[in-house]
Amino acid sequence: MADTPRFVLLALDGFPLRYFRPTVAPNLWRLGQEGGFCPEGGRSGLPSTTYPGFASLLTGAGQGGTGVRTTASRPGAVPGWVGTDRVLLPTIVHAAEEAGLRTAVVVGDHHLSRVLRFDDLERAWPPGAVVPAGTELDAHGCPTNAAVCGPALEAVADPSVDLVFVHLNETDTLGHDLGPNAPATGECARAADALVGEIVDALRPDWNRTVIAVVSDHDMARRLPLSPIDPSAGRECAGLVDDWIADGCAAWVRLAPGADAHMAINRLAALEGVESWRWREPATLLLLAAPGRVFAAPWIPLSGVHGSTQTARTLAIVGGGHAVVAELGRAIEARPPRLQDWAPTLAPVLGIDLPGADGLNMFEACEIASAG
Repeated sequence: MADTPRFVLLALDGFPLRYFRPTVAPNLWRLGQEGGFCPEGGRSGLPSTTYPGFASLLTGAGQGGTGVRTTASRPGAVPGWVGTDRVLLPTIVHAAEEAGLRTAVVVGDHHLSRVLRFDDLERAWPPGAVVPAGTELDAHGCPTNAAVCGPALEAVADPSVDLVFVHLNETDTLGHDLGPNAPATGECARAADALVGEIVDALRPDWNRTVIAVVSDHDMARRLPLSPIDPSAGRECAGLVDDWIADGCAAWVRLAPGADAHMAINRLAALEGVESWRWREPATLLLLAAPGRVFAAPWIPLSGVHGSTQTARTLAIVGGGHAVVAELGRAIEARPPRLQDWAPTLAPVLGIDLPGADGLNMFEACEIASAG
């Protein structure tokens, strides 16, 4: 029994990497010092936003595999040319259940729970991705970290559960509304760290079996008081853009039928406020904004933004008493892990398969790097 690992995956939404220090997050810092952490942080894909990030984390695949390529949506759905609003691949939680393991998930954003298909799990909170009446909500209508605390502690305190996923959302909300450097955002980070400490304490009786991984989905940057970018508004781009959708500091753009791709790229990339671009597939571009800039959308964060390269850093911390923790710590210290690398690394230790995963097994990558 002592050799059988028990995994707890903690996801801190929008937790600024700058707060991973002993004066703000002593519990996270202690966990990293005892287990391991990546000093420069891990890496998210682009756009560096919540739903694509956690879809990659839980499936072990990039956005081409998960189908989830944006957190933004229009009333009713994500535009089909952008992607889907439900993961196309099984998550590590679903794969664990298929293999006969016991799982539990506690998610602070009920919309994310639906994206990850957790609404079909038996042991999931909120049940069916519907927030129970009377639950304390933050300014964006998501359960507060305090509301998540009870279900999370109940899940990790049950030694019969082999895999626990806990998501805390509130730091993201305050980062958007007040900015990542605001005192209230820092206090929220401290409170999230205190909850991590409670989770660690609840795991102590089963510490020798435990592996804890703490990650985030993206960093957060201060929004500058500049006009939002609209790729279709300028005369220079007339006739080049068929459709587009903003995702914070990033925007997906579908070129108009017959538009010259080279001309479109040159003109869109030259727009004021655009820093760079990525060519994803025929007629589809991902535009990335300069630091502090944001694309036009029905809802634009007041003070904190993410989506582009400057917010693509993530927490990458491991701890626990199982023998595999030391090896995992060395692996993430040697090479910054991508979000899609976590599930393919953890799955073999649990004895499960992840069909469709294209991330790296960090143990194997570390061995190759050492040998090279």
